Order: sequence, then structure tokens, then C-alpha cells
Amino acid sequence: MPTTLFSRSSTMCDNEPQPPNEDELINNILPSYHMFQSTVSKNLQPTNENYSIDPPTYEMTPITSETPSLLTPSGIQSPVNEPNDDNYFTEDGDLEAATFNQESEDMWKNSILANAHKLPNLTHKKNPKSEALHISIQVTETVCQAGIKPILMDPSNKEFKQGDYVHGYVTIKNTSSDPIPFDMVYVVFEGTFTNLDSPTGVVNVDEPSVRFKFLTMLDLFASWSYANIDRLVTDNGDPHDWCNGETDPYDNALLSIDVKRMFQPNVTYKRFFTFKIPEKLLDTACDQYNLPLHTEIPPTLGMDRNSFPPSLLLANQHLIVKDLSFLDSYLSYSVDARIIGKASDYKFPVKKDQYVVAKEVFCPIRVVPKPNLEMQYNRKALAQEADLYYRAFVDSVVTKVEYGNELMNQKPGYSGAGNVLRPSLSPMMSQDSVKLRQLYDVADDTIKNNLHRGKDQCDEDIYQCLIPYKKKSITGSTKHLGVISLATIKDTYKIKYTPPTRFGPPPAPTDTEVVVPLELNYFTESPTSTKTIPDIKTIDVEIVSLSIRSRKHPIPIEFTTEMLFSEKEIDIKKNKPANFDLIVTAQFNNYLNEFHKLIKGIGNETLRLETRMYQDVKCLATLKTKYINLPVSNLIYETNTQDGMGATSLVKNLPWVEEQTERGQLYTKKFSIRMNLNNCSSKSNDHPLKGLDKITLVPNFQSCYVCRAYYLKIAVRLNHGDSLVVNVPLSVYR
Repeated sequence: MPTTLFSRSSTMCDNEPQPPNEDELINNILPSYHMFQSTVSKNLQPTNENYSIDPPTYEMTPITSETPSLLTPSGIQSPVNEPNDDNYFTEDGDLEAATFNQESEDMWKNSILANAHKLPNLTHKKNPKSEALHISIQVTETVCQAGIKPILMDPSNKEFKQGDYVHGYVTIKNTSSDPIPFDMVYVVFEGTFTNLDSPTGVVNVDEPSVRFKFLTMLDLFASWSYANIDRLVTDNGDPHDWCNGETDPYDNALLSIDVKRMFQPNVTYKRFFTFKIPEKLLDTACDQYNLPLHTEIPPTLGMDRNSFPPSLLLANQHLIVKDLSFLDSYLSYSVDARIIGKASDYKFPVKKDQYVVAKEVFCPIRVVPKPNLEMQYNRKALAQEADLYYRAFVDSVVTKVEYGNELMNQKPGYSGAGNVLRPSLSPMMSQDSVKLRQLYDVADDTIKNNLHRGKDQCDEDIYQCLIPYKKKSITGSTKHLGVISLATIKDTYKIKYTPPTRFGPPPAPTDTEVVVPLELNYFTESPTSTKTIPDIKTIDVEIVSLSIRSRKHPIPIEFTTEMLFSEKEIDIKKNKPANFDLIVTAQFNNYLNEFHKLIKGIGNETLRLETRMYQDVKCLATLKTKYINLPVSNLIYETNTQDGMGATSLVKNLPWVEEQTERGQLYTKKFSIRMNLNNCSSKSNDHPLKGLDKITLVPNFQSCYVCRAYYLKIAVRLNHGDSLVVNVPLSVYR
């Protein structure tokens, strides 16, 4: 898959002539069929071609009056027995169109470029020829040009985004006294998700359980190919001239590698590269499900174990970004230079000759993308589509389970795990007491009328938590005095991304500040004094960082806010607040158990369970999650009363407003919490961190194997010991 190459010009004074910019200086090329076959789609099976022998030469037959020219009408030859039917190409054309994409996909899957990580790698093995090859990758500020001193830069101190350019050059040197053969030199920019989590619990960097390349960009100028391509628009070379002996006047490095594919002894070769980080991924990055969020550029997450081995990290602790990721997986970008050769040429023992990675070097590139504005504008519509897709998927799974239960002579809808086949994303918690249910119904209606008063809102526009207010007697009996409710409007709060200190200045304080309006209601059917009304003791706010990772298979759905926490919670003292593990993972674990029971009971020949459906359910049932709670300090409480606006840091100063309703007494406390999320801190006792410049919240994203989401957990603790909790979604953007 060829890449579009660009570059960036250096800054010049206004009175000086401006050089061509990056878009104008670097050529864009479409590879020829032969170049495509010999680079991008080069097959995994080695050929017996001997590159050390000069290719045959051909003489062009001179065009004479007796030789019909192919460029004249008389020289145009018609196909033999070609029919004149206008619909001649219809059937064959349709068949070709139907199979072209599959053939192209198969060709890519069987290429060296797509499978380089699966080849035997000699980089860290004791192989004389591999050890003799030295590769270095340098990143530069501007486009590299022969004869011009490059301006080097340290890519570990920069965060790249879509549209940014990565310029530089690769040097290759054979330090031995003998020529070293090769078959391919690849210079690529790749984005990869790597999962080192294995069923045995042993972390093996060389053999990860999942290595998924979601982005592969090949620089055809820097990689080896048959043609001599004009890299810059200022070049004017002969495509058939290999430029043997051409060097860079700046350092005398050889700019070309000869056609015989040999690295000559003690010769330094230099190859210039330029990559432009794309605006989004190709649709083939999520070819199984075509989910829009899975084709967005994800941020760098976790520590690349290939680029930063443990020995290097111990000496460079400042390079570690505390991004709250999994320890055994990472999502990374890098410029990679690989030399591919035959095992027989490197004396590497194999049963049958095959390609090996003779030498490989990585240069990590940190990417933190900007949001897709189209996605932002259509956020609600996309969330609705994702929800419909999810419910349709659940219905298909439930239908298969019910079908299997019918075959086992069971009642439709029966489940060995209970009535859990068709769950709601925000289930209401059931209560044992009929009287308490009635109290909830009355209180809920009264509180909702108060919440929606003068507003064009419905029940789905708020996040709410309700708990009973109980009084225990000396005999141990419990009396329900009323119902307490905490609610907030349904909204997504946004803060600007704060880079770690070495990557740039932090955003303005207002960019990390949010204001969350809250309403606390207490409803009782019998009149009571204000002294017996439960009041706020403390309020705690935490940023919840949720990382979700698949163990083996790609994630088949897009996650919505409703999957992270419940819209409505009732009596959370009896039941833990619902989170992603309960709403999604536990539910699909029930489905997976049902599948296992049915397969064991009636056999898959009868059930006919599709492989993809089983993999999708197993993927969601075995998702691994990581929750990190970051407490936020220095909260400010604001209230708007008849006396005007007010702000206080003491929650006890917030007043109650009493109102008599048709069904009982209602007490309301309306206020907002103003918080700067930069005042967050980690709970770790060993290495406590404070501030978003030390605790890195990468932008929210979803991909085929790993996702990151955030929400604010607001816990109101009452003076009688109970607590109310509401969650609101949080978005981090660059």
C-alpha cells in the first residue's frame, strides 16, 4: 500500500524568496505494477533468482517501413475471435469485481510486508552477518536533501498529530570484510497494537498473543526497488539509471544500492524518508465490522517493549509516560528499517529455505491525535447508531440461545443463568419491600416533576441515583421515612489534553475546568422538621480512567456511554453501582456459558452456531478492564438563590428549599461543583503523582483491540452514613 510523501520547508525571512513547501517539494508517485510486486506485495515464498548475475540486455528493433508500428492504426492488433456484443464484459467484469477485493486482501496477507513480524528475526541472535549490519535511523526537522546539512531532532520530545511530517534518513553499513546479500530493504511507518498477555501468564516480548498492525505506510523512495525514482520535484534523473557511486556530498554516504542487492564491505548507505501521518485509517483497518470509531487515529498508549527494553527504561525513567495503561500491552507508532534476506544466505538453520529479518531497527514516534470534527458534530447520531447495532447484535445472540433451548425441549427464553437474556443497559434494581417500591414510585414522580419544571426534558436527559432514608428502632425494625435523590443533567464534559512536561506547555487553567450542576432532593410523605432531614457531610469527585482490552479477537461493537455506567441507580447500598464489567462483560459471559451448555447438550451440528458469533461473544465475555480512580481536590460549590450567586468551599453552607406537594414534602438543594481536573492525584502510596502534566490522560478512543474512556464519579456522602453516586462522561481532546 503506497504512501503519499510530503515535506516541510524551513522558516525564511519575509524579504527572502520562499523555497517550495513540503507539498510542492516531494514527489507523489503511483508505483508501477513491477514495483508493487517487488516491494509491497512481495510474496513470502523465496524465489531462486540470483541477483549477483547481471540481467540480460535487449536491443530495440528499429522501426522501418516494413515494421508496423504499434503507435499507428495499422499496427493495432485486434484480439482473435473477439465478439462484437456490447454486453461482452458484463459477466466476466462482474465476477472480476466481486473477486478483486478478496484477491487483493489475500495478496496483502501473504506478503512479506504484512508478515515481517512473523519471520525469524536475527537482530538479537548470534549471527555473524546480522551482527555485521549496522542500521541507524535519524529524524530531522526538515526534508533531507543531498549536500545539505540535516537539522537533527529528538522525536522522543515531540508529540505528532494528523498531518504532521516525519522526515529523516536511514544509514546501513556492512562492517564485515565480505559482501552481505539481501532481498529487500523496507523503511516503513507502522502503527501496532501488541498484547503480551498469554494464557500461561508469562510475558514474552518476542511471541505476543496479539500483534495487530492497523497502519502500514511504505516509503518507496527509501525502500529498495528496481527503479530510480525522482524523490524531489527538483530531481531530473533517468529511471533506468541506478546512479551507481552517487554519494551525499555532506557525509560521502552512498545514496543507492546496486541491482545485485549486496551490501559492500565498509560502505555506508543512506536512504532518505518522509512520512505524513494520515487523517484517519483505511477502512480495511476494521475490515470485519467496518466500525467508524475503529478507523480513527488512536493515540500512543503504554510503553513499547521493542523500542524500550527494561535495561533502557531503568536508565531513562524520564521517558516513561504515566498514561494509566495496561502493563502487558501497548499501542505504538514507529519508523522501522528492516533488511530481509534468505535464511540460506545468512546460514540460519531452517528445514526449508525462507525469508528472515536479517536486521531491524525501530524509532518510536509518539502520536496524540486531534479530534475528528465530523465525529464531534455527529456524536449523538453515531451513538444512536452504535446503540442500535449493539441491540441488534444482542438480539441475534439471544435468538440463537432461545433456538437452542427450544431444541433441548425447554421453554423459550429459559436460561440456566436466570432471566438475563434480554437485559436493559440501565437496569432498575429490584426491591424486596412492596411498601418501599410504592414509596419509590411516588418519590420518583414528584422529584422528576421538580427536575423537569420549566424545562423541555424527559427522563432520559438526566443521570440519577435514589436511596431510601431509613430509621431503625430499638427492636431492630426499619422504618422508611423517605427517598433521597441525586441527579444531574445528561451531558458530556470536555477538557483539553495536557501533555507531559517535556512535550510542551500545559493548557490554560480554564481548559481543564468543568462545572457540574447537581440537584439533591429529599421526599417524605409525612411532614418533618429540617433537623431530621439528611444533609451533606462531604462530596468526593474522582476521574475514572477505564481501559478496555481484548484478549485475542477484535472487538465487534462500539462502546457507548450507557455501557460504562447506569443512567439510573436505586439503593446502591444493597447493590454495587453498575459498571462496564456488570453491564457488558458479565452479561456476555452468561451468553458464552449458554453456548457451551447448548453445544454440550445438542452438539453444534444441530445448533449451527456461527464461528464469528461465537468469537464475538467470547471476545466481549473475556474483555479485560483496568479502572484507575483519580481524586480531585479544591472543589468549589456554587449556588444560585434569591439572594444571588454564591460560592463556598464548605458544603454545609448550601441551603435547603422546602416545598409542599400534593403527595408529600419535598426538600431541594440545587448547586454546582466547579472543579479544575488538573487538581487530580493518584492514590499510589509508593509514587504519588499530582497534576495532569504527570498523570497523562490521552484522548478518548476506540480501536479493534483496545479502548480508553473517562467519566467523573461524584459521590455525595450524607450525615447519616449513606452515599449517593452519579457518573457523568468526560471527554479529553487535543
